[in-house]
Amino acid sequence: MNIIQAYFGNDPQNPKHPWKDNGRLQVMAQGQALVATETNHTPAAGEQHGLFCSPDESCFGVFSGKIFAFQSLTADLPGELTSGQKLAMLLQNLFNRDGADFANALDGFFSILMVVGGKLIAVRDAIGERPLYLLQTPTGVLAANRMSALINHPDCTRHINPAAIVDYLSCGFVPFARTPVKNISKLPPGAAAVIDDHGIKIHTYHPFNDTIQTVDEPQCIEVIRSALHQAVDKRYEPGQKTALLLSGGLDSSLVGALLGRDRLACCYSLNFGDQYRHELEFSGLMAKHLGVPARVITITPAMVKEKFEQTARILDEPIGDPLTVPNIIIAEQVAQEAHVVFNGEGGDPVFGGPKNQPIIAFEAYSRSGSKGLSREQMYLRSYNKGHEFLPQMLTQELQQQVERQLSTAQLLQPYFNEDVMQAYLHRLLNINLRLKGAAQILPKVYKAACAYGFAIRSPLFDRQLAELAFSMPPAMKLKGPTEKYVLKQAVADIVPAEIINRPKSGMLVPVHYWFRKELKAFAKEILLDRDAKIHTLIRRQPLEELLSFKGGGIKPYHGDRIWLLLSLEFWLRTHKLSCVLSA
Repeated sequence: MNIIQAYFGNDPQNPKHPWKDNGRLQVMAQGQALVATETNHTPAAGEQHGLFCSPDESCFGVFSGKIFAFQSLTADLPGELTSGQKLAMLLQNLFNRDGADFANALDGFFSILMVVGGKLIAVRDAIGERPLYLLQTPTGVLAANRMSALINHPDCTRHINPAAIVDYLSCGFVPFARTPVKNISKLPPGAAAVIDDHGIKIHTYHPFNDTIQTVDEPQCIEVIRSALHQAVDKRYEPGQKTALLLSGGLDSSLVGALLGRDRLACCYSLNFGDQYRHELEFSGLMAKHLGVPARVITITPAMVKEKFEQTARILDEPIGDPLTVPNIIIAEQVAQEAHVVFNGEGGDPVFGGPKNQPIIAFEAYSRSGSKGLSREQMYLRSYNKGHEFLPQMLTQELQQQVERQLSTAQLLQPYFNEDVMQAYLHRLLNINLRLKGAAQILPKVYKAACAYGFAIRSPLFDRQLAELAFSMPPAMKLKGPTEKYVLKQAVADIVPAEIINRPKSGMLVPVHYWFRKELKAFAKEILLDRDAKIHTLIRRQPLEELLSFKGGGIKPYHGDRIWLLLSLEFWLRTHKLSCVLSA
């Protein structure tokens, strides 16, 4: 994993604590700012990673990612300049012209830490494909693209942030700027942090909006078809062996169809055993349609048990999605064959997946009463992580701590009330894109890929594609009972009808069965251990009831909730975090 990091504060040229006592570092310092990057790792295929510096050294920093139109953007610069010098001059010129909005001119996926004009600027790409974290210390501000780099810094207290722990238990990930580690925050997508003597100022340079255009349906379809081709083409790396993670659903299938057999070496699909529901009929159909080899990785409970701790270390933020460990297992397999791996992530948050329908129905009928739930509570319940049972699950000490901070629902309110989004469906999509996409899906796949040294590509999480989707009427996403309508129409000629017309089922990990059988003893051993860190957060009686599949809630979701708690426990242990709650 390539790590970029920066510091702004007192005496950066002689920092009190070195960030890394082994490995090779490239470091530059000026005034109160310092930037550094590891140099003992090769960047992923087609990507740039490392230091950049302008010829006069007035602008320097570290960059990780890819700017799609880099050659054309720097075509007017002197040819004798190095790539790093060209990058520095491009960023400096844009910053001089646009200030903190400078990254709006860049299409790509990236994290940037840049020193210019006596300030440290931390920038995350518009969609949020690359993460960035900030740690405030007694002497300054640290920034890095890995939260573990900040957790391991001597100035990090390693204490949990109780409110963010509740965010995680509600959603299965931490969606907001606050993280589960005290004094560490994450930069939102499409945002720049300007750090100087006065502190940190967060500026959103790319908010999505839905200024809806009056366009007829055939034109909408054609525009989306063209944008899909562009999203895939600009992420393809010629000469690099390319694979596809193929679930058998619409999104990964259409990405495969857009790539085509001439650019794909193989497809990889997951299976959990013939006794469980699977998607192999459809992934096999699409692989045959493409004419490429289909690799099937069968995940067993024993494999999951073995990889749980490693997954917590790789992800470095807690993510309670049962696909996390299978993602790590398949990443390890894919890395043996491919250099670039495409996936179908992003179709639901950009084009409107089926989970939006019950929330929209609730909104339509809420005036007649629906158990008195708010929009925010209904949205949190849609994750099926047991948000409504938290008052019975949380210890009294944790509940007292979180009462002092804004709740998960309160932090959601601004997203539901945003004026830039006129249509209610678009508000939901914006929430899913900004929060679930940028805080869960994209960091998860990126960190898994980094751990095994290949490049990951998520073309449906494309800025231009998302902007076009928001500019179209809601009926182009959700037309009657048909979700992702315009997307389906745009690829109807290249994806088999059996896949387009099938209902979405998602990749279901059989945790409900595993925690009743093969993984039952494992879960109890970890979560009921006398030294388990989670005991300061979760009451023992409801925990025991959950592990025995008793208590409230829909029984099939008990397995998901057990996975949620296991993921949290392994994350707390792996990163040696303190769960002591102050009075």
